[in-house]
Amino acid sequence: MKFRIISACALACACVLGVASGAAAQESNKQSEAKVSSGEHDAAAKIDKAKGAEAKLQAAAAFIQKYPKSSLRPKVAEAVSNEVANTQDQQLKISLAETYLSLFNEPGEGDRVNAILLNAYINAGRADEAFKTAPTWLAKNPDDVDLLRGLAIVASNEVIQGRNAYASQGLQYGAKAIELIEADKKPAGVDDAKWASYKAEWLPALYRATGIIAYKTNDPATATARLQKAAALKSTDPGVYLILSDLTFNEYDLRNKEYIVASAAEKPSALKRRDEAIDKLIEAYAQTIAITDGQAQYQQANAGLRDDLAKFYKSRHNGSTEGLQQLIDKYKKP
Repeated sequence: MKFRIISACALACACVLGVASGAAAQESNKQSEAKVSSGEHDAAAKIDKAKGAEAKLQAAAAFIQKYPKSSLRPKVAEAVSNEVANTQDQQLKISLAETYLSLFNEPGEGDRVNAILLNAYINAGRADEAFKTAPTWLAKNPDDVDLLRGLAIVASNEVIQGRNAYASQGLQYGAKAIELIEADKKPAGVDDAKWASYKAEWLPALYRATGIIAYKTNDPATATARLQKAAALKSTDPGVYLILSDLTFNEYDLRNKEYIVASAAEKPSALKRRDEAIDKLIEAYAQTIAITDGQAQYQQANAGLRDDLAKFYKSRHNGSTEGLQQLIDKYKKP
């Protein structure tokens, strides 16, 4: 579920060139149209009659080439930008928007599709274009929470594929989106029900995304904090819990090594820290097992975690596994 914060021009519903709203607008249109030639009217009519966004854009290009200073130009731009906005195929939308910008290059005309194009870049996973375009938009719209969210998700997908070029920006944008959501900065025009649904869906996803970026860029402290928050918000992604298990094991491993080399005087406190790390590891493994149970793609990981969990659990319960299954069941969905 998504919403976009787009200018009023981009959200306008009228697609027919001859339509205007309100008595004043109608009067203004009449005055403007009275000054245009029959050739301009005919060229504009061809845009209306063209079938499909691509055909309308071609007709609009012919109109702009022949009548670049026409008083009908704003209505032509509005009609074409609406066609671009309503195009569902993201790659086609990108092509149309880029062509629109090359044609309608007078001040303010690009505002009609800039947000549309940027959103299409994000939806299509075109990280290079999205991150190149985003700063200009965000300079004017710093609280565009959905754009910030989308960029963070794209950055996390990039680092999963081993591409870290946008990791830093992704963390920054994700943190800002989280801040806006947690401060309940509801965008104008979004009702309470939609905002509540948006927060429920995307807040855990943002903690997941920023946690993954931190994990993949060797920042375990940030990764642990972000992914723990995602888990607390009931993230349904098994990857969150698998990564947390890995991070928790690394913490245990560090504390265990510290215990091994500790002096006699340091042994008691080192042992305490190690045992605390084991207890955290037991909880992390139990939760991960519960989340991945019965999922074929995680069968091997689940089995390995079960074996290790039993060993750690026994070490803290006098060699017994009594209560272990109940611990796992605690984390299973009702």
